[in-house]
Amino acid sequence: MRTEEVSERADTPGPALGKLNGGAVAGKDKEISWSLTKARLFQSCPRSFYYTYYLAKAGRDYDAPEEARLTAEMKRLKGLDMWVGEVVHQVIQETLEQVRNGEDVSKEGALAEAKRLLSGGWRCSQSQEWRKFADDEHPSLFNHYYKLPVNDERISLIKQKTYSSVENFMDSDVFRRIANTSTELWLPVEKYAAFRLDGLLMYVKFDFAHKDGKQLVVYDWKTGKPSGEQERQLTCYALYTSDKWSVPLPNVKACVVHLQPEIECREFVVDDTSLDDLRSYIMRTFSDMVECLRNPARDIAVMDDFGTTDDLKKCLWCNFRGVCEQGQVACGVSDDPAPEEDSAYG
Repeated sequence: MRTEEVSERADTPGPALGKLNGGAVAGKDKEISWSLTKARLFQSCPRSFYYTYYLAKAGRDYDAPEEARLTAEMKRLKGLDMWVGEVVHQVIQETLEQVRNGEDVSKEGALAEAKRLLSGGWRCSQSQEWRKFADDEHPSLFNHYYKLPVNDERISLIKQKTYSSVENFMDSDVFRRIANTSTELWLPVEKYAAFRLDGLLMYVKFDFAHKDGKQLVVYDWKTGKPSGEQERQLTCYALYTSDKWSVPLPNVKACVVHLQPEIECREFVVDDTSLDDLRSYIMRTFSDMVECLRNPARDIAVMDDFGTTDDLKKCLWCNFRGVCEQGQVACGVSDDPAPEEDSAYG
């Protein structure tokens, strides 16, 4: 049995992936979807993409081979910056839910919740409680999993980044504007929001949206640094919300809110140039991903068809360094790992 040859079933839970029979995964054919997250990962390292979207999914089956099981385990790992982003997002989400329910909210309460999530998540990761629980409050942190030290200065920066992000949000005009908007105008945010562009199934994940007269406003919180991909990301959000709630695209305002070190809200409205850029990017990256498949009609993937990155520094902080041969070599020859990249989580 070959663990390298598997099939993605994006809409189906792990056990329903079926058995690995002769390298292929049994089950009904399903179309291949696209997301900005998938495109970014594929461009960064096709092999990591394979581990994430193919082998790791096969590893959730009860009788999965050891390599597939380990890959599924490693997929759950979170870098420290990503974890900070998730904690901040959870605090903001809980705060907005309290506002919706008519409950009193305060900056002190939000900061206390952030502290609880940080200290609790850190302890759970150290004690590997994540092996028993599959939720965000029981994270598996990259540094703990691979036994990489975290010095006091880094811990202090994690706390500072988290608390300043929460505090800046609670003090912001953005929060006041949302809190003063009737909750009847708040729009539901689906966990797996999907739409079609030119027939292609696309997934998006934004943080908040509400109606404002004839306009629709969609928000995305960021704890990381601005990136060159943000315009494409906001274009995807605008396209989805326009389609979902039947609002003309020019009436959709997409906002990226950087929460630290100072809060900054950048507004964006889709124009023909940004739409053409997104379409071109989607066509190019989707084509590249499909070309790596051994059997695109059945979405069958073979590991050897997904090459590794040429930048060995990426291997040092890759979740799959423990199963990837190149990752093991890169980590073995490096005495001083590169600093962890700051995540533009959102």
